[in-house]
Amino acid sequence: MKRGWIIFLIVVAALGFLLVAFGDTVPEDTAVIYGGAELSPLTQAYQLWGWNIPRYYYYLFVHLFAGYPWVVRVAYGVIIFCCIAFMVLTVAMTVDVYIRWRNRKKFDEIKEKYLEKLKGVCYAEVENLPTEEIKRRMDYKERKWKDWEMRQWANVFIEASRFTNTQNPNLTNTQNPNLTNIQRAMRMVGFTDYVEAQLMHGKRTVKLKMIQTVRLTNMQLPNSTITRLVNDKDDELRKASRLYYMCTSKDDPYVFFEEESKLGLHFSMWDMMELHEIFRKVDEGGLRAPLFVPILQRVANPGIVAFMLQEIAYWGTDQEMRYVMEYFESPNFTHRAAAFTSMGIRRFAESEKSMQRVFHKQTEAHRRLILNALLAIGSGRSVPFFSDTYNSSTSSFTRRTALRCLWMSGAKGKAVFESLKQKADDADRILFQHVESPIINYDGV
Repeated sequence: MKRGWIIFLIVVAALGFLLVAFGDTVPEDTAVIYGGAELSPLTQAYQLWGWNIPRYYYYLFVHLFAGYPWVVRVAYGVIIFCCIAFMVLTVAMTVDVYIRWRNRKKFDEIKEKYLEKLKGVCYAEVENLPTEEIKRRMDYKERKWKDWEMRQWANVFIEASRFTNTQNPNLTNTQNPNLTNIQRAMRMVGFTDYVEAQLMHGKRTVKLKMIQTVRLTNMQLPNSTITRLVNDKDDELRKASRLYYMCTSKDDPYVFFEEESKLGLHFSMWDMMELHEIFRKVDEGGLRAPLFVPILQRVANPGIVAFMLQEIAYWGTDQEMRYVMEYFESPNFTHRAAAFTSMGIRRFAESEKSMQRVFHKQTEAHRRLILNALLAIGSGRSVPFFSDTYNSSTSSFTRRTALRCLWMSGAKGKAVFESLKQKADDADRILFQHVESPIINYDGV
């Protein structure tokens, strides 16, 4: 927005300069046409200001082309408009290119000077380094950074966050990142204060960017700052704030799911991806994983329920997986699909018999999900079931999926596959060819 205003002011100033430089005088005999003009005793000419300047050029245009047909006058008007528009676009593009070049140059400068030193602070043997020590290690000279420079610092801290996101238990203590040191480095350069100020007083779009930056940099914000936003009237801003809250809070951070469900807010694929990443960070950071069953019991939004059923496969306990099995015969087909997919993701062997038991109660699409889940479990006990499904199914897609499962079930499965192939007629042989082909053997339907 600021960039747009800068471009507008530059264009207005340029046009004003041209108007004043080339059109500020009017002959005395035409003074009756231009009200508000003042005769200068020094130049013996009429000085124009304000609204009189565009009026002058309007009447000049009308006077010059008064004797021409209206088509010619319109054509000249279009040409003049295009020339002005070209000037505006040229100025806008020039300013935009300059700003981009300036930002890139500043980013490269900060990155080259401080990124490696930030990594050293991150992996310092001593945790909770004093600010003065961090300043010494980074060779940092205090200064007041402008807002656009702080945005480049944000990119540098995001780059450094790649070395603070990993909580690998196999690493030694000296290899684990010291998040406290990075937090102090952020506050040292004024980045933390900048982010908090933007979250408090910035515009909506700026707040959204800041929340995303905070999450990417693992910044710890005071609860007073984020609590102002978790109940914001803007849906997108409120959702982003709550996602951050879930990532950092230790006091029932998932309470918002119930409210979001009641409000009927849209739960997009991007939201699912972000939540999955949050759950990963929570798990790696040693924080309490969500209790999925209470969430499922309180939430009414079908999209959120289906998502949680699949997330249990990644982060839930075996007891929660057994709870997911109750959705095999859910009246909501989306929940059924999510439950079957969850079994395959987790490779939950306890669900094999249950899925086989409810197989014939499902739609063809759900049957194929069950077959793929049984294949993912890979116990080898489902080979006879795959064979029976091929022989009894009326859907060519389901039969092909069953053959694919046999083909990918080891030596025993391939043996059954070859046996069925020998007995197949010409019409069915195409299914076997599809499975055997490395290009088209993927079951995407």
